[in-house]
Amino acid sequence: MNQNKQGINFTFEVFLLAANLRLAIIGIPPIVSKVQAFFHLTTALTGALTTIPLLCFGFLSVLTAPVIRRLGTKRTIEFALLMLAIANLLRTYVSWGMFAGTIFVGAGITMLNVSLPALIVERQPQDAGRLNGVYTASINIISAIVGGIAVPVANALGWQFTVQLFSVPAIIAFLATLLLPNKKSRRQSSAPSRPAGGSQTPIWKRGHVWMLALFMGLQSMIFYTIVAWLPNVLTSHGLSATTAGWLFSIFQIIGAPFAYLVPRATTKVANLQILMGSLLAGYLVGTGILIFFDATWLLILACLVLGITTASVFTFSLTMITTISQTPQEAGSVGGIVQSIGYLIASVGPTIFGVIKTTLGNWPETLIVMSIISVVNILVGFTLIQVIRKNQFVF
Repeated sequence: MNQNKQGINFTFEVFLLAANLRLAIIGIPPIVSKVQAFFHLTTALTGALTTIPLLCFGFLSVLTAPVIRRLGTKRTIEFALLMLAIANLLRTYVSWGMFAGTIFVGAGITMLNVSLPALIVERQPQDAGRLNGVYTASINIISAIVGGIAVPVANALGWQFTVQLFSVPAIIAFLATLLLPNKKSRRQSSAPSRPAGGSQTPIWKRGHVWMLALFMGLQSMIFYTIVAWLPNVLTSHGLSATTAGWLFSIFQIIGAPFAYLVPRATTKVANLQILMGSLLAGYLVGTGILIFFDATWLLILACLVLGITTASVFTFSLTMITTISQTPQEAGSVGGIVQSIGYLIASVGPTIFGVIKTTLGNWPETLIVMSIISVVNILVGFTLIQVIRKNQFVF
């Protein structure tokens, strides 16, 4: 009974932490015109508000592992949440505060990105698959809700107050984290045994870590490119901006249940191979519809398919961090390397595809390029699965 209760409490803690992983970033684009007008920002400076956090993810993720080793996972998370809460308050007064606050937002979320998988491995490794599902599903749900309500709240209460509200979940999560026991739970004996030699190789020399980093980077590039340009693609098919906005919200929220279910399919290699094949089909069907068809119902289908696919592939990436890690310390180090490389690749995606679109002149040819990258992404995934099987991470 006691263990079950602890599991419920920890699940809620994971939800609270995950709620902060995109909130302060996703909440800005819908109200960015208000921010731009208030601070008299140029288009380039306005675009930097969404680029800065991605660059923080890329450059700072690898530095979080040493912080975790020094402070411990719990204290690192507490520090990150406090930084996030203060940063959102700082963003609302002067232009330099907006940019400084955005840097701290990026740094705080970076620490949470790396620390949360490590916390899961540390506290409940036997339940990592389900908790990773809770983690990623929460991100999708919160992102969709914030994307939908940010403008109405900003119109009613002002954009400054709206941004300050982003601090509330960070404060709640901080208080909940204080209630977590300090005692670390060791990896249970029921966990699959790992080859003894694997732990002797430095993490940065392990080929499967770099392969996972490449996989994370390619899927992140595709996702953030879709986030940046999907409304434009939809309006190019004749949809109104309002309709495109609703479809964009559907794209974000539809993946939530699949983000929860995907980790349950990562315990056997056969399941992983089926998953990879399904992800490849999802990428090609979704982008194929956007390339060749204009019917509204098909565009809705494309948003549904792409939302499910991108959420599932992201969940797979995060789950593999805990799957190939033998200790919480390894999870932090592996997560740092994987997410640093992944988000550095992702940060250039929207810009590169914007240049491709400008060069080629329209969206179909640009989407064909993205389809090719998605195929490469899945091929890397199939190769990663074989390496994972060889190292007996799953059976």
